[in-house]
Amino acid sequence: MKELIQKVKTIMGMYAKEFPEVRVDRDYYPLKITEEWGECMQAYLMYSDRGRQKGKSKEEIREMLEEEIADVFGFLLLFAEHEGVDIEKAMEKKWFKRLS
Repeated sequence: MKELIQKVKTIMGMYAKEFPEVRVDRDYYPLKITEEWGECMQAYLMYSDRGRQKGKSKEEIREMLEEEIADVFGFLLLFAEHEGVDIEKAMEKKWFKRLS
């Protein structure tokens, strides 16, 4: 998990250099998660045949869905990191405690 977090932080740093007008403040990550979740749901609706296909093949739509899920996950990791949440510890405490 730490490696994933470091990678998304590196990519976000590259993005910030490329687009310096984007203000990454406390609200940036939860707002981006919401935006990306909307895009994820759009791809999911297309993939599950409940949305317009927009001339795309099932394979293209599946790829879109995977990419949008990755965006949501990446921004969620960044949000947790920005707010000082140890995601591994939080998962252990909330979810994985049921395994013992």
